[in-house]
Amino acid sequence: MTLAAFPGAQLPGQPFSLCPLRPLRIALAGYGHVGQALAERLATDERYEIASILVRDVNRSRAVAPPCAPTADRDAFASPRADVLVDALSCHRTGTTLALEWLARGAHVVSASKRAISTDYEALAGAARSGAVELRYSAAVGGAAPVLETVAAAKRSGTVESVTAILNGTVNFILDRLSRGANFQAALAEARLAGFAEESPIEDLSGADAAAKLRLIAIEAYGAGVARLTVQAEALDAEVAARIAGSGERWIQVARLARDGGVIEASVSLLQASKVTELPALPDEWNGASVRTVEGRVLRCLGRGAGGGPTAEALLADLGRIRSLGIR
Repeated sequence: MTLAAFPGAQLPGQPFSLCPLRPLRIALAGYGHVGQALAERLATDERYEIASILVRDVNRSRAVAPPCAPTADRDAFASPRADVLVDALSCHRTGTTLALEWLARGAHVVSASKRAISTDYEALAGAARSGAVELRYSAAVGGAAPVLETVAAAKRSGTVESVTAILNGTVNFILDRLSRGANFQAALAEARLAGFAEESPIEDLSGADAAAKLRLIAIEAYGAGVARLTVQAEALDAEVAARIAGSGERWIQVARLARDGGVIEASVSLLQASKVTELPALPDEWNGASVRTVEGRVLRCLGRGAGGGPTAEALLADLGRIRSLGIR
């Protein structure tokens, strides 16, 4: 192979010059709160280019003007050449299907969908290995709180013994408002208005969202063999919220993962904050995690855990990691 095969290389007799990498081309699936927040952050960043956008309704009014014409046609969405698929969809089934298709064609995938990754982890990870491409999903857990990165750092320093975390920003926001005197419906309405809760927030309130995130934490801590880990989850509904509000205490939704020998236990519970020593009662939509190793080391992280902005920041971090690998 000659020197000319490398972009930006200096050839004999030529003056020295730097040839910057071309932009990383992105196919963005989903243009809701998260997709728009990502587009807004990338608008002035020459390192990235949004090449196509997939939506359900091309005529829907959006606060952030799309950088290219959105399409509801998946063939049209895949037509422009892109280096990476970013999954910011609300439907995890569509996200999984798209991710498998793009991985198979040799594109990287960055996902914010904990349901897609946790439900079909084995298939997605296998497709990424087969295509020799990256599957990144930091944005699926913790928002701006680097939870998976903190678990990975703990694993590098020893053996992860336990993780205690606040993983659902919507529920934390509601519990915070209950402690301030709001009733359940008012707190939920405020969470929707702030862009933290979906119109149908069943995944958040049932504990399923936090449970899916806890499975991803378990995979990071203990490997792919725990991808189908059973997580016991306690739901938050109007009746439970009334009891919490009547207690006069601040409550939090606590996700716990613990390993004792070969046994791994995982749960999502509503607890009085005063009974949780590993983490403080974080305000509003904040997330956080405390990771303890068998050797006694404790690593912690905190950050905003819901909404378009924090999730977009996590997506951008993963895109930066992919860009650092070089663009083929």
